[in-house]
Amino acid sequence: MKLLEELTPRQDRIEKKNSGLLTKFAGVLLLVTVVIVLFKTLGNASLFFYPVDEAVEKRVELQDRRFRVIGTPQPGIFETMLSGRQVLVFTLCTGDIYADVVHEGDPAELFNPGVPVVLQGVWREIQPPSVEKLLYSPNDGWHIETDSMVVKHDNDYRSDRAELESCSSE
Repeated sequence: MKLLEELTPRQDRIEKKNSGLLTKFAGVLLLVTVVIVLFKTLGNASLFFYPVDEAVEKRVELQDRRFRVIGTPQPGIFETMLSGRQVLVFTLCTGDIYADVVHEGDPAELFNPGVPVVLQGVWREIQPPSVEKLLYSPNDGWHIETDSMVVKHDNDYRSDRAELESCSSE
């Protein structure tokens, strides 16, 4: 009888094997989560940031890539429907260069003509809806389709280089 007892596996050894597997699985899951978070964060960080004049200059090159653009919205902002979605249509400028914008989503809280904004989107080679309502439209058959908007604050921490050149319509 004593021999049979010695051959049976001890319960504490079985539990140790299972707990090691669980620890390894938790570690792999944590590693995958960290990689996903880093990928998303670095993906957003790699979006290029252009003033309107540079974005217009590079629009063929940027056409299929998301980018950030900064500019000043001009008077004549209006809401309309596009493919069953509510959108905001306006003209953005830097200096004497203008670009039409079709923005889907809620506008930033302080969004108004003359208040600089940072938008995120892509170029589309198509006329924006109701372009004839835009007061300062370049009417060039292109627009920036955006889905993210942040109003540029007026704070003391920005550098001289961050200042926008006034638009010729202001």
